[in-house]
Amino acid sequence: MAVHHVDPADALAALRTARRARAAARPRPLPGWYPATAAGLFALGFVLFGLSVLLPERLWLPAAGLQLAAAAALIGHVVVSHRVEHRPGIVPALPRPGAWFPAAAAHLPALAVSGVLALSYGPAGFLLALGPTCGLAHLLLLRRKRARAGAE
Repeated sequence: MAVHHVDPADALAALRTARRARAAARPRPLPGWYPATAAGLFALGFVLFGLSVLLPERLWLPAAGLQLAAAAALIGHVVVSHRVEHRPGIVPALPRPGAWFPAAAAHLPALAVSGVLALSYGPAGFLLALGPTCGLAHLLLLRRKRARAGAE
């Protein structure tokens, strides 16, 4: 059996690396402003898209302005979410099989309401309902996530 001699400096460097990796993997609490901002930008984007669909074709310029504002709100949602939740060097993974289910289940009633309104009012009804209902589901999920991260 071979005996391996480890240089003390190498051992300390390995321990420092392991400590940094553990610190990077530790959940960070989400900022207090994040749930409302992310959900609000999401809802605003889809409501503006829904309003642009309601405008008659002859009002293409205001519709284009609403669509640009909606795109800016949704891009803002993605940017804010990425800046707050992105962890360099960490590969996001679901902690256990089925961990996605609560998030999907929270959005199903919102999608059902939006689908019913789509049958009655068309695409505008779908988008106008999707924004606030999915935004509310998103807000509740992010608040729960923030509370869990703060409790750990």
